[in-house]
Amino acid sequence: MPNDEFTLDGEHETRNGWLYTFTLIQGSQTHHHELTLSWVDHEHLVGGTIAPEYLAKAIFELAVTYFGEQLPSKFDASSLRRRVDDFDDRVRARIQAPL
Repeated sequence: MPNDEFTLDGEHETRNGWLYTFTLIQGSQTHHHELTLSWVDHEHLVGGTIAPEYLAKAIFELAVTYFGEQLPSKFDASSLRRRVDDFDDRVRARIQAPL
């Protein structure tokens, strides 16, 4: 969605990776979302070469583009990998990772 804006509000370590909280502004509405990113997905997508925060932002941006107003309030990077065609390439293109 071209006029959507988002902010990364928080990063918290979990047993298996990280939990990120985002605020998404769509027009006059504000929504709060949680994205979990596992260490395994971080390693798979960027080989650990990029801070997980930057990867989370790229994943969230792709999720907003893919789901639009139907973006779930909570989702996981691995679930997106199964649902979004060419997910890995699309995320890497957003962060320009050389993988």
